[in-house]
Amino acid sequence: MIPRSELVGAAKRFALGSLAPHERAPSGLYQGTHLFDPKDPATQVDPGRLAFGQERMLVTPLQMAMVAAAIGNEGRLMEPQLVDRIVTPKGHTILRRRPKLIRQAVRKSTAREVADMMRRVVQEGTGTAAQIPGYSVGGKTGTAETGVPGVNTTWFIAFAAKDESRPPEVAVAVVLQNQNGVGGTTAAPIARAVMQAILSSRKNP
Repeated sequence: MIPRSELVGAAKRFALGSLAPHERAPSGLYQGTHLFDPKDPATQVDPGRLAFGQERMLVTPLQMAMVAAAIGNEGRLMEPQLVDRIVTPKGHTILRRRPKLIRQAVRKSTAREVADMMRRVVQEGTGTAAQIPGYSVGGKTGTAETGVPGVNTTWFIAFAAKDESRPPEVAVAVVLQNQNGVGGTTAAPIARAVMQAILSSRKNP
């Protein structure tokens, strides 16, 4: 079993527990309405529940899109940006944002292994509804219980690249509330549609 401290440390490396740019509230472990930073993870955290997203773990779609992108990008966690460039009415670029690395969240080899597992989810697992012809897509489904029988919060995070040797061209996170299904049937088709729209028209997605 992975030690509790390692799980908490891994979450922090993906920026869980700190405010991501453009977010109103940070993702991470919560105690009531406040972020919870366990001083003694060995006694304060349930590793089994934390590993699959429970244990007071709250996340935002932006944060999970960052995680998906990092896994597809060999573990490099990038800063999300709202603007790619600013162009004048005459077509002159007056400001262009450059990619900004936050940190190497995990070893490249680890990210490659997880990315391969995510691709298999889309190829033959619970995320086949996210397949896009001509692209290598990796994804992960999520289905969170709400306490109401048969009503779930469903998730799908994904990345897509032209082939497995290239970094992803797009990464997304889809979350749906009050669903009767699971992530693979409700959120994955939406993720596919969004990625297809972006990949099919680079000028104005």
